[in-house]
Amino acid sequence: MEKNKQLLYCILGSLMLALLNSRIFEFSRLGIFSGGYGGNAFGEIIVLSSNVLSLAGYILLAVFSIILILKNIRLRG
Repeated sequence: MEKNKQLLYCILGSLMLALLNSRIFEFSRLGIFSGGYGGNAFGEIIVLSSNVLSLAGYILLAVFSIILILKNIRLRG
């Protein structure tokens, strides 16, 4: 049961990373800079890094979900 709890925490963290590209966070990234992040090099880096982290979040979410499903199938069988 403890392993399942740790996997659920990993899934929750991965979900938070995956949600970095949601509309709520997109508007907050735009609000950091007065003219948007289009002309600012630091803004471009923030957007690129959030895109990479979001991709990593989706990949980790899929991996941890599959691991959790496989562990629970083995427990039942």
